[in-house]
Amino acid sequence: MARLRRQLHAKGARTLARENRHHAPVPRFRGFPREAVAFLRELEENNDRDWFKANRARYEELLRAPAAALGEDLADLGRPHMFRPWNDTRFRAGPPIKEHVGLAIGHEGAGGFYVEMSLDGLLVAAGLHNPAPDQVERLRRAVDAGRTAAALTRAIGGAQAAGLELNEPELVRAPRGYPADHPRMELLRRRRLTVARRHELGAWLHKPHAGARIRAELEAAAPLVRWLREHVGATLSAAAQTG
Repeated sequence: MARLRRQLHAKGARTLARENRHHAPVPRFRGFPREAVAFLRELEENNDRDWFKANRARYEELLRAPAAALGEDLADLGRPHMFRPWNDTRFRAGPPIKEHVGLAIGHEGAGGFYVEMSLDGLLVAAGLHNPAPDQVERLRRAVDAGRTAAALTRAIGGAQAAGLELNEPELVRAPRGYPADHPRMELLRRRRLTVARRHELGAWLHKPHAGARIRAELEAAAPLVRWLREHVGATLSAAAQTG
């Protein structure tokens, strides 16, 4: 009887696996169209609001729609958010239109993922990019503690093994309150904590398997994002929360 139950269980598992493969969701992202690169070159040469308004439909078709489809495919990693194409030029001089398309995933203030397409290439990144002061303080405390720092070191190592690079330290010396010979001084000198890889533009970016390649790198960085959410968390600053 026990043998029969094991055989039935194994048969059921194989049937379920076949059904799962059959009903696996079809990726919405099929790569960025080749014309997307040409559009970005035109935008760089004609970066003004009138030109962009006249070509807005091309932007939506060639850049925003594929990026939004990628965000839907990656929604299991977090809520996707598309950035607006307009630069805020009220306080900083520069072109009025962003010369890239940016997609954030799960970025609710406690670390997340980011993908950006531009003429510089395709950027795949993850971590905590612009922390508030209270987040920096919690990050340093977690790095200082050996038990929590060990998991961070493993998470960073996994991301680096997948080809992502850790950001450079912002500080030259030890932050106040920490000894100069601290064993994890290289991490303590960082205010942000991100891993990233910029891919050169190439034929792979226009093919359906591009989505799987992007996902693989983001998933390699997922342990780092989880660590940040657990040990740093969102800012407690009311000003940062209200934007």
